Amino acid sequence: MVEEGLSMVVCIHTCMTSKNVIIKEEDYRKLKDAKREGESFGDVIERLLSRRTSLLPLWGSLSSSEAISEIEEQTREIRKKATIRA
Repeated sequence: MVEEGLSMVVCIHTCMTSKNVIIKEEDYRKLKDAKREGESFGDVIERLLSRRTSLLPLWGSLSSSEAISEIEEQTREIRKKATIRA
């Protein structure tokens, strides 16, 4: 058992080579918890990194930006030029 606060070394194998990565014990536990049956740690990392991320954290990020006024103006201009098709 590794003492709390010590780092773990994870070995990732790809194409007959390996890389050593040092991570915190807490992060190792998270990876271990995310690991599915039959998955290697490398598989877990690849799966987690390839996920699409949510845009929700970005919601409202432009609300206090000066760029929002310009975006709104350009949107109005585009809408004015648009034609309605019957």
